[in-house]
Amino acid sequence: MCLNLFQRLKVDLDRSTAVSQPLGARVARCTLNGLADFLHSFQRKVEMFHDTQSEFGDHGDGYVSRTIALVNCVPPFRNFVERCHLCDALGSEDASQRAQSSLERIVNQSVQVLSDILFENIRPFFDKLVKRKWLENTEAYESIEMTIKQHFKKFRRMDCPPYQALVNEVHRRVLVEYVRAIMRGRVICTSLKMRKRVAFRLQDEAKQLKALFKDLESTSFWLDSLIVHLADIIVLEDTPSIQMEVGVLVKEFPDIRRKHISAMLNVRGMVHQTDRQEILAVVWDLENSDSYINLPRDRALFSEIAVAKDMSCLGLVLIRFGLTVSSWVASARPRRNRSRRSRNEKHADDRPQSSRAKRFTEP
Repeated sequence: MCLNLFQRLKVDLDRSTAVSQPLGARVARCTLNGLADFLHSFQRKVEMFHDTQSEFGDHGDGYVSRTIALVNCVPPFRNFVERCHLCDALGSEDASQRAQSSLERIVNQSVQVLSDILFENIRPFFDKLVKRKWLENTEAYESIEMTIKQHFKKFRRMDCPPYQALVNEVHRRVLVEYVRAIMRGRVICTSLKMRKRVAFRLQDEAKQLKALFKDLESTSFWLDSLIVHLADIIVLEDTPSIQMEVGVLVKEFPDIRRKHISAMLNVRGMVHQTDRQEILAVVWDLENSDSYINLPRDRALFSEIAVAKDMSCLGLVLIRFGLTVSSWVASARPRRNRSRRSRNEKHADDRPQSSRAKRFTEP
């Protein structure tokens, strides 16, 4: 029905423009005023449709297909609105804005609905990331990737540019959830060997995510290096190198804050307060700026990740204790072996003496 209406309006505009430019401008203005009202009504109907589906909890394939069919009406209407506006640029500005606003709302709601359906299925797997078991088992990440691919077999029926908005939003939300899993601090590195293991897994999965979203045609390339930067903060040895890496993060992700960097230093197992403060000073000036307030949502990431502002004294003590115990255990192993050998030798020396004593005491 929507497309039939669009075709009818297009024919009328073509005929009037062919007669004269003033007539075409007048028809475009009248058409656009009526179209703006219609698209507002259409937007309200779409919202009611989604509200009804949400109320009944219907998130099956039928709901996905109808959502895609509705959002696929947007590109041809948007093109026609733009054409009408070109025919009467001065007189139809307000109507054009109203029409574009209604179409934008339809796209945004559809993107939100479809991405929410996807994340209902993959969110449990994010809870399994960056844990001890994750270091040995790739099942959690593989389940995330497989589920995304399955859903996008259906999502690819969506036309551009709405499809582009959807894949970019899914890309962003996946990185938000992945970074949130890192910063929960469920893995605390207690040795250089462990830091390398954690960093290697992060770099490997970052590479796989980059390849996945490239295949899905995401244009959010600004996200590709994020996990690699975080892995470098974990594995780099000296403070100046870590400071440089933090500086890159501040530049590429203006909404990052000291609490996020502090969380990464906790994962790294860095307990030396002087080194921590030197690194956190890189983002100190940003704390007092408003550079991220007007940051568009499709460029925001860390502002959606809540972590503790600072590591508590108890937390630092526990990390330090873990590092100390790990070092003590490693250094105590050969000493324990030597002690065991000494005891065995002593027992060997004692056994003959006991035999002689027994002979002297026998009647």
